[in-house]
Amino acid sequence: MWAQTIRKLLSMIPILLLVSIVLFTIINLLPGDPALAVAGEAFRDEALVAQIREDLGLNKPLVVRYFNWLGGVLQGDLGRSLKSRQPVVEIVRERLPVTLELTFLSMFFSTLIAVPLGIYAALHRNKAADVINSIVSMLGVAMPNFWLAILLILAFSVNLKLLPSSGYVPFFTDPIGNLRFMILPAFSIGLSFAATITRQTRSSMLEVLGQDYIMTARSKGLRDRVTIWKHALRNALIPVVTVISMQIGRLIGGAVVTETVFALPGIGRELVDGISQRNYDVVMALILITAFFVVFANTFVDILYILIDPRISKKND
Repeated sequence: MWAQTIRKLLSMIPILLLVSIVLFTIINLLPGDPALAVAGEAFRDEALVAQIREDLGLNKPLVVRYFNWLGGVLQGDLGRSLKSRQPVVEIVRERLPVTLELTFLSMFFSTLIAVPLGIYAALHRNKAADVINSIVSMLGVAMPNFWLAILLILAFSVNLKLLPSSGYVPFFTDPIGNLRFMILPAFSIGLSFAATITRQTRSSMLEVLGQDYIMTARSKGLRDRVTIWKHALRNALIPVVTVISMQIGRLIGGAVVTETVFALPGIGRELVDGISQRNYDVVMALILITAFFVVFANTFVDILYILIDPRISKKND
């Protein structure tokens, strides 16, 4: 198991290296000159623009610039913001906890609600609860995050005045205030996530409940609770965990729009600002960090498979 875990972790290296190459190439092929953005109103001064381009290393070949950038990343130097000249590491340190908290809360609440609903729907197949659950799940999958976010603001902030519509307070400064600011953003992202997990859980449970070993367990006189929770659920969780891991990137992507709507100071909002300002060092750093968390989450799920189903470990040994 440990050897397999190490192999999974090492497999992240070539994936992230490929992501960095594609990311750097695409960002540098985008239209626009960062030197002009830095020059601002003095963009007509060609000598100044040329000097800025030289200072930023933009006059060097693309391959040389990539290896210089990669060398800095490996040493923990993500560059500087072209606008504020603030180190990108400090920007990430300020913004990343907000996005991670939003993603974690969305995933936590969604999974906590969706898995029991999916199990309940599978155990009451084709009944009223199952039909209602299917309708709500389809609506949740089809509903855009930004539209739901606006509806939540109108309902709970403007009309009911129960929760704030925007802003952020760090968790360790004011835990209750932090949760008040994060509930609406987390729910707006997590609804479609919960709907997807519910449908997958229901489908997996129905497939497992029709297997021969479940019928055998019931024929031996085992109680339904033991049969469902000990035998059926563990096997049904494997595809559910797969879906959860695949949705992590979608959750982080949803944070880009949600953080903008709710004015949260996370990496999603900073990414939007960086693209509009051609602040390429910030954009590349934020996308690379996002890719790292997505790859790490999927690798972690691969390792989790071994704990859920030991047969996977034996098959790969």
